[in-house]
Amino acid sequence: MTFLRRYAFFLILLPLFVVVHLEKELTGLIHYHFIYDRLVALFLLPFLFTGLFYVLYKNWKSAALLGFAVSAWAFFLGDIKNKFSEQFPEAIWSKYSFLFAISILLFFFIGIWIKRRKQNHSSTYFFLNILFLLFVLVDISMIYGGQAKGRYQMKDTELTPSANLADSSKPDIFYIIFDAYAASSTLRIEFSYDNSPFENELTAKGFQVIPESRSNYNYTAFSLSSVFHLQYMANADTTLKIHDREYLQALKTVQENPLIPFLALEEYAIHNHSLFDIKGHPTTRTRSDKWGIRELYDQYNIFFKFIRDLNHQLPAWMTNPVMDDRFFVNELKNRQEYDSLVYNDLLQSATYPEPRPRFIYAHFLTPHPPFHLDSLGQPIPEQEFDIKKGYVHQIARINRFIGQLTDTLLKPRARPLVIILQGDHGYTTVTDKVLKKERMFPNLQAWYFSSGNYEKLPPNLTNVNTFRILLNTWFKKDLPILHNEFYFIK
Repeated sequence: MTFLRRYAFFLILLPLFVVVHLEKELTGLIHYHFIYDRLVALFLLPFLFTGLFYVLYKNWKSAALLGFAVSAWAFFLGDIKNKFSEQFPEAIWSKYSFLFAISILLFFFIGIWIKRRKQNHSSTYFFLNILFLLFVLVDISMIYGGQAKGRYQMKDTELTPSANLADSSKPDIFYIIFDAYAASSTLRIEFSYDNSPFENELTAKGFQVIPESRSNYNYTAFSLSSVFHLQYMANADTTLKIHDREYLQALKTVQENPLIPFLALEEYAIHNHSLFDIKGHPTTRTRSDKWGIRELYDQYNIFFKFIRDLNHQLPAWMTNPVMDDRFFVNELKNRQEYDSLVYNDLLQSATYPEPRPRFIYAHFLTPHPPFHLDSLGQPIPEQEFDIKKGYVHQIARINRFIGQLTDTLLKPRARPLVIILQGDHGYTTVTDKVLKKERMFPNLQAWYFSSGNYEKLPPNLTNVNTFRILLNTWFKKDLPILHNEFYFIK
């Protein structure tokens, strides 16, 4: 194994470890075609540093060691910065100026130590090659061995097929999410906006509007996970601030849930037009980066992270190449396209001839910020932008859209019909820390049963009980209704 003592494989193994480790944590969630340029930068950086330090040392082995050290710093300082900023937000050691100054001093001494060593570094090469090879192999084994469980666990909900349930009695189910659609009470108090004409319109169509509806979580992935598991998350941390890497792991709990396999056993055709890939039923919306994976990868390049964190204080020539999130779903073009395609997919799934009952999950991003368009679908001039007015514009625009959508879905059909219109959580952009907890939970919730029997719907229904109510009503289940609990994730 002398080649492990001679060659700097660790220059490739280091970035490979970053990629494999993130894949282990977010198995099946990373779409690499959105981040090909980030991957190129990740793998090139160690070699660029090595070439730079060769000018200093005139020795490739010494240059590779310092190139490795600086690359490791570039890849992992972002995590250190996040931890320091979280624990000591005002302390000097959480500032970039301090971290960079200490880093320069540290690399000065490392560089001197490498230069003064008389050995050929073979033992150090061997150690680093073996260490990172083991790191990579362990993570790969966990990915393919099914041991990459993720950060969050859900409580179990066992759902068994319904006995003696006639196929003709199984309803077509439309579960439609409007992201961050707040309750009428919030719209009235926070925005002086009267949403009662819209709710009255739904009521006239036969919908039951839930007057005291609330979500159980203030973030999308946690909220939808509880909905599809019919249960609360077992270990949601409400004490510490979570970062993108921790938050994205919650997507895995939506990916594998008990509801979709149950409906599949009931011979439902499953249509997924959402933000989430669900096991066996991937989303049809694959043309945009829905969860900011590029930004996640930028946390592992301290130069990109620095530019993202301070982009308003830096010149455009420096920030534009990094902040160009052309794949991100919240970019204007992608945002308009996303909601439009979800709408088209939803209508196609609703009208396509299908002998089986159908379950259609559609997830619209409106009225969640950012706000690009006004209530008539016209761009909002930057000089006229106001976040509260922007949100009201989105509500007015999505209300018209919901009116058109429900008119189409309520046309006569062969099967019974269930439509659930729901905000995954409430209004998200409150700046007051006290008001945040009050405003981020109350949400829109309106139900339509073709039977007209709403006796099982309580006035204070929360999202976690959505499918407990539905299964009890239409599938002869006797699932207990969970006590309302609310988890404010920081």
